[in-house]
Amino acid sequence: MNYADTHAHLSDKAFDSDRAESISSAVNLNVNVFFEILCSPKDWDKDILFLNYKENFYFAYGIHPEYAGEYSNQDLIKLEEKLKGNKSVFLGEIGLDYYWVNDNKEKQFNLLRNQIKISERLPMPCVFHCRNGKNAADNAYADLLDFLKKEWNYNSTNKKRGILHSFSGGDDDAKRALDLNLYLGINGTFTYPKNKELREIVKKAGPDNIVYETDCPYLPPQSLRGKRNSPSNIPEISYEISSYCGFAFKESAEKIYNNSLSFIK
Repeated sequence: MNYADTHAHLSDKAFDSDRAESISSAVNLNVNVFFEILCSPKDWDKDILFLNYKENFYFAYGIHPEYAGEYSNQDLIKLEEKLKGNKSVFLGEIGLDYYWVNDNKEKQFNLLRNQIKISERLPMPCVFHCRNGKNAADNAYADLLDFLKKEWNYNSTNKKRGILHSFSGGDDDAKRALDLNLYLGINGTFTYPKNKELREIVKKAGPDNIVYETDCPYLPPQSLRGKRNSPSNIPEISYEISSYCGFAFKESAEKIYNNSLSFIK
């Protein structure tokens, strides 16, 4: 049985002391495909850290909404060139974040619009970041999904157009994302006691509509809260999802693995 981690930040400094060991440990647990997310201009060239793992690593390049006030036109030109590489599978992570940076929504929309145009030109699927604000009025999911429905004209030869990473929206948000032909990216937050609604959403969505991710070094499963997350935790996430949702373990894991592979050129 094989696994893919569709959203990892193994270039993060949290892995500087044991990056190779962390990758090896995951591979030994049959996590053999990694989508490394490089989401700021200063990080794009960190893909060089993974040259020794050419068979295992694929890349997403993008500008995270937290950098909406810091990028340049030259960054957008370089981004498009990075996305033309033969190991590039996604533009991302891109989107809206009203939790940490809700004071510059207009700048976030401008950045998102500029990157969506790149997605359409190449063409290239996207990994989307979306986080609501602390107030109910700051509904990033509603704004992002409205925007994509109206303005995103990328049509994939694959059934799915990308991934809504670390899904934390409600039932209606999930339905709208699936209607846009996005996978829901599910990680260790599925196991957090407070997230019953998320568990029910995943159960309803089924293996056809989800992919596994860690978002490492962040968001470890409940059993490891407070510790650094790593791709080695994908099998635990898979087990917890299949156990709660009543999915046949091996069959669902294989289906979800193949969902991930569908983006590889």
